[in-house]
Amino acid sequence: MRRNLFVCGFLLAATVAYGQSSDDFHKYNLWLGLGPAIPTGNSTNYLSAAPLFGFGFGYRFDKYFQADAGMQIAFGAANNANAVQTNFGPVQGGDHEFMIPLGGRVYLPLPSDRFAVSVGGGAAYLHYSETAPSGGYYSTQCYTCTTRGGWGGYGLAEADYYLDSNHNFKVGTILQYIAGTTNGQAVGNVPANSTKDHWFNLMFDFGFSF
Repeated sequence: MRRNLFVCGFLLAATVAYGQSSDDFHKYNLWLGLGPAIPTGNSTNYLSAAPLFGFGFGYRFDKYFQADAGMQIAFGAANNANAVQTNFGPVQGGDHEFMIPLGGRVYLPLPSDRFAVSVGGGAAYLHYSETAPSGGYYSTQCYTCTTRGGWGGYGLAEADYYLDSNHNFKVGTILQYIAGTTNGQAVGNVPANSTKDHWFNLMFDFGFSF
């Protein structure tokens, strides 16, 4: 008797968790996000926390699986203090840190279809550039003055809430960890040698699905 009750309870829980139709999802997912990019470990010796903007696209080829591509840009994490000589004298430069993740994710089954939780990972390309203002009121000798880059990997977890019953609009939170090796010229405080860089990114995102 107890065994039968256990089996019935298990089947009921599985039915609730997987209650949605296998076709009840949108294939195309776009998102925009804002938050902080936070270096961790030894990366804090030459990088600091900076504002982060990100966007991405996901192709959900199955109810539980999605392929992802995106780009995130941190502003000023390398603390570039180098001035660039212009026609009107020296102008303070800046730096941008580009992070390009390419991978996929798995959606976890939940009892409520208004919430979505997913985990994923893949490869990531890092590209840092030392920059200076360009155009407008003065001309400079360079826009991207020095660069460095390299490959690594990433992992993420995301929790979303759908704002409508059709699942077209959502808001959520993305936690992402990126680790990679960059080589090239010095960019701001990043030295001109191989470095192993680690980032913890937190983004609050808005998404559209169709």
